[in-house]
Amino acid sequence: MTSDLSLIFKSGSSGAEPTPTRDRILRAGAELLAGPGLGEVNTNTVARAAGVGVGTFYTHFEDKFALHRELMALGLAALQQALARASEATRTAVVDEQVRATVAAFVDFAWDHPALYRVLFARGHGRPGTGRVGVGFSSRAMENRLRELQAAGRLDAELDPAIAARVFTAGQGQILLWWLDAPDPVPRSSLIETLIRLHPAVACQR
Repeated sequence: MTSDLSLIFKSGSSGAEPTPTRDRILRAGAELLAGPGLGEVNTNTVARAAGVGVGTFYTHFEDKFALHRELMALGLAALQQALARASEATRTAVVDEQVRATVAAFVDFAWDHPALYRVLFARGHGRPGTGRVGVGFSSRAMENRLRELQAAGRLDAELDPAIAARVFTAGQGQILLWWLDAPDPVPRSSLIETLIRLHPAVACQR
């Protein structure tokens, strides 16, 4: 598992100038927020983990919530860019290959940046005090693509694209959290193949 966040953190969503110190704070924040969550993290613990003084933390971020928002924005933008590149690269391919490319890009992002992925998708799972917020990754692009396939007569007419897209997106997001934390995770190839088979554009083809 790797986590080269340099390219993701090189330009903050706030427009702040990237610096080695800011990078360290973002890295430390991602690791801490991926663990106990926002409710159990404070500016002192982040500063200590980053090897900087708390005053230095406040030079870069107003508070822990600003740090969390920055991580969410940077992570979401990076994931969307990865999916867009995969989609563009297979724009003229058959549907199955388009699905394979986007599923693989999603899985690879989670594997390459596990802490950032957890910041984006982990929720409290009913545990009090975790402070997990999570983000509902938009299923709109998938919904629109399912509607296109349906209009072209290539997808089951009885399928509801909005529901199918939301079910798959939610399921994919959570199964990858399970996969990252599994003591004996299934191989990446098996995970990708299973997700492809479950994708509504593949499972409900006509």
